Amino acid sequence: MCLAALLTSCASVPTGGPIVAGGGGENGRGHQDDYVRLLPAGPQQDVGEERLVRDFLRDMGSLEEDHRAARLFMTGDEQRQWRPNGTVLVYDEIRDADFTVSTAADGESATVRMRADQVASIDHGGQYLPVDKGERIDTVFTLAKAKGQWRIADLPDELLLSRRDIDRVYRPLNLYYFNQDDSTLVPDPVFIPASTEEIPTRLVRMLVNGPTEWLAPAVRTAFPKDTKVAVASSGGRVTVQLRSTGGSPDQGESFRMGAQIAWTLRQLAEVQEFTVEVNGEETPIPGGQDGVQQVSGRLWDSVNPSVGSDSEHAYFTREGQLWSLSAGSGKQNADPVPGPAGAGSAPLEQYAVSVREGLVAGIDAAEKDSTSVLVADLSDGSEYRTVLKDGDYTSLSWDGYDNLWVVQDLGSGADSEEEREADSAADDTERGPERDPADPAPPDERADDDPESGATRLWQVDDGKPTRVEAPELDDRTVTRLRASRDGTRVAVLLEEDDTSRLYVGRVTEHDGEVRLDRFKPLGSDLTEVTDVAWRGADQLAVLGKRGGAVLGYLVRLDGNAESTSASAPPGADMKTIAAAPGQPLLSGAEDDRIWMTNDRVTWQRITDGTNPVYPG
Repeated sequence: MCLAALLTSCASVPTGGPIVAGGGGENGRGHQDDYVRLLPAGPQQDVGEERLVRDFLRDMGSLEEDHRAARLFMTGDEQRQWRPNGTVLVYDEIRDADFTVSTAADGESATVRMRADQVASIDHGGQYLPVDKGERIDTVFTLAKAKGQWRIADLPDELLLSRRDIDRVYRPLNLYYFNQDDSTLVPDPVFIPASTEEIPTRLVRMLVNGPTEWLAPAVRTAFPKDTKVAVASSGGRVTVQLRSTGGSPDQGESFRMGAQIAWTLRQLAEVQEFTVEVNGEETPIPGGQDGVQQVSGRLWDSVNPSVGSDSEHAYFTREGQLWSLSAGSGKQNADPVPGPAGAGSAPLEQYAVSVREGLVAGIDAAEKDSTSVLVADLSDGSEYRTVLKDGDYTSLSWDGYDNLWVVQDLGSGADSEEEREADSAADDTERGPERDPADPAPPDERADDDPESGATRLWQVDDGKPTRVEAPELDDRTVTRLRASRDGTRVAVLLEEDDTSRLYVGRVTEHDGEVRLDRFKPLGSDLTEVTDVAWRGADQLAVLGKRGGAVLGYLVRLDGNAESTSASAPPGADMKTIAAAPGQPLLSGAEDDRIWMTNDRVTWQRITDGTNPVYPG
């Protein structure tokens, strides 16, 4: 009895607001295992205006029961009327926010103005959108006395959450949609509240409702626009019931629907299988058993978002030649590639190998005041073909459609009209009126007639034919690197800003035959400088950058929220370039003209002598 009394006297229920780890609840759902649950303290007695708003913002991070904890800080009318509009404004830390209080003379009403540096927003579709530095949250709370205590009578319709709140109560996941030819799935990162709803059902509903506003113009979905969806989840199986006026889908459409669902659900450890019905009938997806599909079955590998292969080679240069190697086996398998690139027949500054490893492109610096872009087959007996000339070309990349992306540096601006006319006249004099159609005209002859200013021009070369890429956001900015995603829907670029280089990702769209890049989002904001970039997967970049002092390798997620993950650096070597590909080790070219490799992002080993290692792409 004495022991029981002693133990009882040591137990108490916390009345403050500590953060505790959630155990997944009584149903043991896997996606809840790492969810950190906030125990809200609620409004305290006799606190002042600013303290009430600070405490309210703290408890706004509790999303359970339709924001019940946050509503306790409101007047009765506002509790019933407040309906968050689905948008979240994300700030860094509450302790860094500024508050200004203005109280009425009668002491019965007040306003509290809150200002804080904004780092991002989450829109109603779940997309996390980083904002440029300098953006501010500036909002006002109206307070009123209720039974002698301050309460919030009017507040914004957006949720105001700190970055720490986002990490704690939101889960980053991908929806999956198809690229333009339905050959490959493309991840669409979204953030889902981990506490408000069964995640598998919410995720599938979001998938069927369509991609985020940012990615929508670049991708396709197998679900008709008018599709209505009902989703149930139980015992590791998700049941998806679709209704559409389009009738029953054919086998190809059913496969594409199944692939989108499978790749979206396979992120959740608690889901192993799913079934799909359209208009009450089981869909004819091949490979299933009694209408049940496995989320991780090999059936879906043909549309793998990473578009990689285990047999993929890496490439590097040595003494002007292009060599290939199997990155996992080291220098003993390194050999010059077939064709002119392996022979070193032209002094090329950069190389890029196509995703299917059948073509190589390079920048030829033989001319004194300009460069050319050459392309050749990776086969014996092939020769270089000039696809762009008479310009300062600085970066090359291939997408999965065998389109070559080229960056042209315009320096202080485009050529003047007089210079273009002089170049045109010189071309006519040199080659005469019957120019060989296989010899491309200088870029300025293909450009629009009106003079334009800017620092960068972008080209896409399809089967040897260059097309100007419209990218208004980049016209007046210097692009130092451009890397196209293998699925052809996005590009990563490095832009010069304030004597440093920053990382952005933009989307690729096409309208009436015109290719366009736009809606560039900043990534890797925790890095002070980024000097090289490569696609490590469909939703992750490998970059070379700084966070503090030394240059290191980092991995950057495309959802925009997480801090960059360090991939370290080779011992005693200064990294110059970084190369990455799906399922392949990271490679780096160093100042000592040696190539380094890591499989675990911690231990680097030297594998061969050479420079500028690249993977296809």
